[in-house]
Amino acid sequence: MPFEIYIYEAERLHTRASTDIAQLRHVGMPTDLLDKLSTRIKALRRANLNWVELTNDKKLARETWKAEAPGLLNLRKSLIENMQFAYRNNADLLNILVKIKNHHTMAEFCLDLARLAALGKKNPEPLETIHFNLDLCDEAIQKSERMTELRINIDGKMYIPNNILMIRNKAFTLLKECVDEIRSYGKFVFRDNPELAKAYRSQHHRERNAKNYKDRKKNSLKNEMLTPNTKEA
Repeated sequence: MPFEIYIYEAERLHTRASTDIAQLRHVGMPTDLLDKLSTRIKALRRANLNWVELTNDKKLARETWKAEAPGLLNLRKSLIENMQFAYRNNADLLNILVKIKNHHTMAEFCLDLARLAALGKKNPEPLETIHFNLDLCDEAIQKSERMTELRINIDGKMYIPNNILMIRNKAFTLLKECVDEIRSYGKFVFRDNPELAKAYRSQHHRERNAKNYKDRKKNSLKNEMLTPNTKEA
């Protein structure tokens, strides 16, 4: 069940149980159980929101990276090609370019933009001779910083999500303890009144089970229609 739906059902249970509080207490339900339910609903809502915000941030970072990665590769390729030609008579600079060209990972490509920009700014004359736009070196530095930051947002917080997820799951477990306990009292108190007892059961599970039963019945009928009659005449 989605957490949002579980929280909603817990809130509805709190409203229902508050109405029936006299009957529930009559069979021994602790007086502070509804207060615990309310507190734990708020805790799970906050913990779930933290998790959703974090996963959304990481999802956005991945989407932004995917959209901007081609630009990084094109800029890196353009810098290397121009510098190879401009520095074609300088063996030392060419050796630096060869090492950069041999890199294969996106993490290295991010740093390559900064390396190439530094190389160009330090050795501008040959680039100016071929009318290379030196402003591209500044663009490369900015691009390197931006793409590196995106990589950190995607990969660099490996342990934080686990901590936030653990807190959310623990908040769910604590809330579920209250929900299950109150539901057990309600189903007992109203065991002879199916309509009221229904309020102490999960509507989501009830609707899902009804749908599954309907689907199974539909598939069974479909299979019967497709299966040839093998009985002998």
